[in-house]
Amino acid sequence: MKLLFSGNSPYARRARIAVREADLMSQIEEVDLTHDEARLDVLLQYGPGGKVPVLVTESGVALCESMLICKYLDELAGGKLYPSDAAKRLQCLQLESMASVLLDSLFTRSRENRRPAQDQSASVIAFEAQRAARCYDALDASIAEIGIHADNGAFTVVVALGYANFRHPDDDWRGGRTTLSTLYDELMVRPALIDTAPVF
Repeated sequence: MKLLFSGNSPYARRARIAVREADLMSQIEEVDLTHDEARLDVLLQYGPGGKVPVLVTESGVALCESMLICKYLDELAGGKLYPSDAAKRLQCLQLESMASVLLDSLFTRSRENRRPAQDQSASVIAFEAQRAARCYDALDASIAEIGIHADNGAFTVVVALGYANFRHPDDDWRGGRTTLSTLYDELMVRPALIDTAPVF
């Protein structure tokens, strides 16, 4: 199998963490397209989206949505990324869904911020900043209730917060959110998360 990625993509990082936490590194070749000038052409060979990550399975099927890639890897690994207990699994999925909303919001605002100043939408930037703040608060409250667990829900939270550090340091997501900060610090010592951290 092959996993196509670029270094600072939070979506690719999500998949790369899953590969490591599922102990599948020996079965998957990582293909770094960060500095490949033909990256779009390469990615379009595997689907119309032209974005990372892409997991190319042994049968040649290409998966290009990070959440689905994580689910597929979990199946291959026999359930190493999500809790087996039904109630805990739902909690994990809820956490992952909130972190996914945060990640999409951060990414949308980042793209808007990088547009030429005259083309930027102040209303979009403000709307997404407010959405992100709600997500930070909800994640902090949810983690305080269910506790800190090393599963794909929590890993997705760390990915989103790492991207916030990279693209939106002024969000100050740590401010007043001690549980969220604790989760980030406790999980960032894991090799899978250190190895895939964005460089900025």
